Amino acid sequence: MTSCPHSTRTLTTACLLATGLVAGACAQAAPSAQRAQQMHQRFVAADKDGNGQLTRAEAQAGMPRVYGAFDQIDTQRKGFVTEAEIMAAIAARLPSRKGTLQ
Repeated sequence: MTSCPHSTRTLTTACLLATGLVAGACAQAAPSAQRAQQMHQRFVAADKDGNGQLTRAEAQAGMPRVYGAFDQIDTQRKGFVTEAEIMAAIAARLPSRKGTLQ
């Protein structure tokens, strides 16, 4: 079996490129601290009963984008979504789409 003299260099370059792409994707996979804080403030304002959960009606009144994606976020069909579930949905959508659910 013969080896290509450039195979190690090519493999190293490919690994470095892949590492950079993964790091970039990870950096985009979570909202910035400022956006997370804004989202928290909007969530608290929309959560009228203060129980840490948004019902469909609370989302419709206070976070229309969350309301529009309610069924995708409420995967367990509980009838409410939490701030953590909303943030997870945002993080999952960021690599393919800029913006946030609000």
